[in-house]
Amino acid sequence: MRSLILILLFAVGSCKAVYWQKLTCPYELHHGSLQRVWCRQSSTDCCIGLKFSKSAHLADGGKLKVTQGSDSFTVAVLEPSHGEGVHWCGVLSKNGTIIKLAEGYIHSSSGSYIWSLARWLLLPLLPMVTIFTNVYLRKDSGAL
Repeated sequence: MRSLILILLFAVGSCKAVYWQKLTCPYELHHGSLQRVWCRQSSTDCCIGLKFSKSAHLADGGKLKVTQGSDSFTVAVLEPSHGEGVHWCGVLSKNGTIIKLAEGYIHSSSGSYIWSLARWLLLPLLPMVTIFTNVYLRKDSGAL
């Protein structure tokens, strides 16, 4: 019983719920050296976002993880900094226009936020459950 409580205490104190949403962006070989673009669609032909280099592994303060493939790159999003909605990945052409490679709906991940609050509510309850269980078990064993 005590080991179960210790495991639960450890889990509540150290677990972090993380949900990465991914979008794969295939490109033609002649686009391989161009800067990458990640943005949220603001109108039919426009978007708001950021650009990053081919060699970048993290972007937007670590909220984006970029994995480079031979003919594509994948953007994994923890939390969209420009808000939820339709997001584009693309490359920035020589004349400064965005060549859209893929799009997908990215939503805010409230699950990790809910878990981060819930674990702090559960953390004080676990010692109280431990104490109550020990007192209750001792009371029952003394009655026999």
